[in-house]
Amino acid sequence: MKLFKGLFALSALIATVAIYFRPVFPNSASNLWLKTLAGLHVKLIHAVSVTGGALGFSPINITRAMTDVMLIMNRPSPDVTEEWTTMAGVPVLLYRPAAALPGLQPAIIHIHGGGWALMSPAHYGPVCRELVRATNSVVASIDYRRSPEHLYPVPLNDVITATKHFLSHADMYHVDKNRIAVKGDSAGGNLALALVLNLTSEVELPAISALSLDYPAIQLFNFDLPSYHTYEYGPCFLTKTLMINYWLTYIFGHRQYFSILYNREHIDEETLVTYEDFISPELLPEFLQKESKKVNRPGNNNAKPSDTVLREIRSKIRDPMIAPLMASDDVMSKLPPTYVLTAEFDALRDESFILVERLRRVGVKVEHAYCPHEEHGFLNFADIDSNAKREIGKAAAFIIKALNH
Repeated sequence: MKLFKGLFALSALIATVAIYFRPVFPNSASNLWLKTLAGLHVKLIHAVSVTGGALGFSPINITRAMTDVMLIMNRPSPDVTEEWTTMAGVPVLLYRPAAALPGLQPAIIHIHGGGWALMSPAHYGPVCRELVRATNSVVASIDYRRSPEHLYPVPLNDVITATKHFLSHADMYHVDKNRIAVKGDSAGGNLALALVLNLTSEVELPAISALSLDYPAIQLFNFDLPSYHTYEYGPCFLTKTLMINYWLTYIFGHRQYFSILYNREHIDEETLVTYEDFISPELLPEFLQKESKKVNRPGNNNAKPSDTVLREIRSKIRDPMIAPLMASDDVMSKLPPTYVLTAEFDALRDESFILVERLRRVGVKVEHAYCPHEEHGFLNFADIDSNAKREIGKAAAFIIKALNH
């Protein structure tokens, strides 16, 4: 009886804490139960990693271990084969239709998300298998090295190296070199866009035929866009604070410059004049421009950053291989047909809208899927969320049309 009472009390405590700390989405959000569970899981990961860090354990390794719970959704399917290989030394997970198809096949180079620090191709099994089914393509998911152990440019270089090998040896993988697309989400969307921008100058390699980006992270110039304030504290898990920390971990391997980016101390007049048009809120649709522009500045007790630190930060935020939205219009105009998916509940929401408008203005064929009821990362639940499966199918249809053009 005492054990029963103890378990009941513990269950009641856990339920109370969960109810109190749960993310509260508006009724317009789809699959509220799934978003609530995912949000609670992220909050739990944060609490455990902070506690573990205080006790001397590695916060990033704790976060990775707890993120691996997503692997329970990675269930192999008889209609898709999976095989690990290496491309110029970079591990790649190949997904193929199980039924043998004649001739050379189209392919999608897939780059996973996770803030450049988390997750792997295995975490994206539901997404990649759905892409295979929807396109009858080979999907090559690149297992790039992650931060903070490997800072920029290592993850991007891994992606570039593997992709160049794949393009140069496509026939080895029974792939048509002239029908290859690139797809990435979140941090993987960053790497995907940087990759394709990089390849636009490679005249001796087959050109990428299509690009698909899901809620990509593509700039650290302006953290005062409306979406960064609308979702500064949730309910979505990807908040302004978390995104800044991901950027800092990817580029510098530490978070010491957090207050500089949060308070926009990294923008000088020269940078503002040169790059403001690339990320201007005026590129947003009118309904987003009307959102609150209130700027919250936390107290900053740190000393004024040195000129050396500011120069280092500014050199990074201007680099289109780090922040692809900083690429010039001339470079952007060389992109292949591009599909961009945007989720409403996402601090990154506005970056996608701005990218789409810039691409339209320079003549790139672009299709934009705005999902007003969805949250950043929802595509990862393709096996249990019909909305995610449908959106992957829409992107797949765009890719196939571009590859067969």
